[in-house]
Order: sequence, then C-alpha cells, then structure tokens
Amino acid sequence: MKTTTLILIPLLFLTSLGFAQEADSARQDSVKTTNFTLFNTDVIVYKNADGTNTWEFVSKGDQYYEYQSKSKKSSNGLTLDIGINTWIGDDAAPVVKPWGSWNPAINYHYTYKPSKNFNLKSAIGVSWYNFKFEDRNLQALRSNGSLVFEEHPSGTGTKSKISASYANLTLIPTVQTSNGNFSFGVGPYAGYRLGGRGKFVYRDTSGNRAKEFQMGNMFAENFRYGIRAEITVADLTFYMNYDLNNTFQENKGPKLNTLSFGFVL
Repeated sequence: MKTTTLILIPLLFLTSLGFAQEADSARQDSVKTTNFTLFNTDVIVYKNADGTNTWEFVSKGDQYYEYQSKSKKSSNGLTLDIGINTWIGDDAAPVVKPWGSWNPAINYHYTYKPSKNFNLKSAIGVSWYNFKFEDRNLQALRSNGSLVFEEHPSGTGTKSKISASYANLTLIPTVQTSNGNFSFGVGPYAGYRLGGRGKFVYRDTSGNRAKEFQMGNMFAENFRYGIRAEITVADLTFYMNYDLNNTFQENKGPKLNTLSFGFVL
C-alpha cells in the first residue's frame, strides 16, 4: 500500500505540472487578452496567434479550466478603401493632382480560410474614380462625341475634375505568416460603370463662386478590369489597383491606364 501511494504521488504531481505548462504555453502564445467577470467567476480570453481563442475560467477557489475554440474557416464583413487615383500613359493628357483625386470604395467581403497560411477573399462593392486636374482652369468637356480639355474663358478656375463610379467584383488569393502579422495577396477584379460627370468651379465677374457640370458619362470605359494587390502588416492593410483597360473609350479620350492605391479600413 505504501509503495502504491509513493508511486501515485509523483504521477499526480507530473500530471498537474503538465496542465500548468499547457496553460502557460497558451498565455505565452496569445497576442491579446480580454478579462471580465461573470457570476463570480473571472473569465480570461487569450487570442492566439493562429486565430483561435483560449478561455480560462477562475472561480473563487482559484480553480480554473480552459476551453479552446476551433479555428474559424471563414469570415465576412464590410471594408472601406481610402486612396488616391492617377493615370499613366499619354504625356499629353492633363496632369492629375493627387490630393483631391480620391478613390473611396465600400466592399462586402467573404474570406474562406482552408489553412493557417492561406485564404481566399472575394468581395463585391462600389468604388469611385475622381481625377482632379493640376491646372485648375482646365475644363473637361463633351464635344462632338469625344472628350476635350479646354481653358475656361473666365481664367479664374479654382477646381476642375471628372469622376466615375463602378460596381466591382474582386477575388484575391492570399498567403500569410503563421502569426498573422504579415500577408500578401494579388488577384483580378472587374467592374461595370454606374455613372460619371465633370465638375468645374470658378469665380464669376462678381467674385462669387460658380459651378459648371458636365452631366452624364465623360466617356469613361463602361467595363473595367485589372489586378489588385493587398499587403497587410500588423493591423494595417495597403492596397493597389491597376486597370488593364483604357480609362477612356476608344478614340474618345487620351489612351491612359488608371492606378489607384491607399489603405483598407
């Protein structure tokens, strides 16, 4: 009997030590901790690097047990793009001013995660092109079935831009590190134009602010397609879109390709 007792005591000690080491490991691997109290029980939630959660329940008697959630295979939600547009190609085209050439977008995404280091992101959303000209007195006009750029006769222009909106579909395969602190993805997108217009702001002869609009499409392509890249470092995601199609319809505007870049919120 004494021999059996002597054997059981070390076994119990080693077992409890193993559980303690497992709990300590969960704490060390966690990247975020949340604490709250429920029914006189302290609840500690460790967010692990692999995306799972470890729950620790501590009662008044300092006894605790753990529950670890399974990795989620998918996620979804809304994201916002905040960036700027520019165009490249024809040196004779008006110079675009970065500040004011905004590229906002709102997207609903569904992300499938078959493994820790790979996911497939699909998104549907709406984006806006804004091209603000460096020459504030240069006005974009619809003339004889094409787009022309002319100096405004007032000579007092303060803002000149054209815009277009698109509904888009995007698919981005993405690889990421095991701790989730870095990821890189690149994939195709396609969109269909919803609307567009031109806007010119100037000072009239009385010095008052006046506006002129070119309503309707400014001959932007009806269908756009290209490549999107996303890079995430920690909690910051940077995106870049490059249109493979021409910005304007064939023979109705300068031959240009649009480049957009910014941040995902």
